[in-house]
Amino acid sequence: MLIEGMKEAILSAVQKKKDPLDIIVGQEEAKEKILASILAGHHILIEGPPGIGKTTLTKHVASTLPALMSVKGCLYHCEPGNPVCPMCRLKLTKGEKIEGEEVPGVKRFVRIQGSPDLTAEDLLGDIDPTQAFKYGPQDYRAFTPGKLLKGNRGVVFFDELNRVPEKLQNALLQVLEEGSATIGPYDVDYPANFIMIATMNPREHAGVEELSDVLLDRFDVIKMGYPETPERERDILMKFGLKFDGVELPGKIVDAIVKLVRATREEPWGKELDQGASVRAGLSLYEKVQTLALLNGSKKAEVEGIRKMAISALGSRIKPSPESKYYDDPISLIEEMVKGLLPEAN
Repeated sequence: MLIEGMKEAILSAVQKKKDPLDIIVGQEEAKEKILASILAGHHILIEGPPGIGKTTLTKHVASTLPALMSVKGCLYHCEPGNPVCPMCRLKLTKGEKIEGEEVPGVKRFVRIQGSPDLTAEDLLGDIDPTQAFKYGPQDYRAFTPGKLLKGNRGVVFFDELNRVPEKLQNALLQVLEEGSATIGPYDVDYPANFIMIATMNPREHAGVEELSDVLLDRFDVIKMGYPETPERERDILMKFGLKFDGVELPGKIVDAIVKLVRATREEPWGKELDQGASVRAGLSLYEKVQTLALLNGSKKAEVEGIRKMAISALGSRIKPSPESKYYDDPISLIEEMVKGLLPEAN
């Protein structure tokens, strides 16, 4: 089901010749597919490496949602004229007045981090046995809502979906398919009026589970990659990187950062790596060459700063391949890259 106001917000931006996802630099083809899926009311699975803006993009989608009226204090964001959660339904049966309040789109954004120890109860909710004994198992007071409920009438961002166990995948599938959830011995009607934007890193192998075909069938799969050109990557640094007063950052320094970061993904150095440096690595280096200048009492960032900061900015964000001689020594790889690519820093 299409989230209220989403279509109008997207089409209004398009009619004004604006990019509804302008928070992301480049990635035009991926953004077009994402917008088409959102307008169609489809859930989305974005495949791509870390640090390319998947979380930023999803938060921006939620921020474009217009404010809507919700039952005051309702975790499910029930529509006052058509409440769906047990708490609001009980109020109706008792003849209690249902008050409304305006809830902005950003408040209807839920972020869930996939991990092997995430349980169905964390995601969907649980039955409190003490309250169930006191009020009865079907009383809303016996049910403790899970995090997913807060995404009703909004956007749910599920980061690293392929890190969750198979049992949780099945529970999630039931919600996406049927709008209900089985929690222990109980079946709970589950308002599932949300768009889920999930992510996965196809190159990650540690602690991940294979997603079932039937779960994948509930998503439109869209691939996002690193910035297409050095110019795009430079634009990202200039747009999102912090700038520190009193420090000049010459264009040649920015270009050198882009050159070094992109070299981890391209031949010949790229063949040594299973995973190159992310955009986030470039942003880290961009900011640290400036702060190093501040520490040294200099008013200008230097190429030497890249050499000094490269290991701390890139070291944890690259993964040498098992066949590489640098497999157990990524620091030496970065040092060799700096020597080869930025000789003026030596």
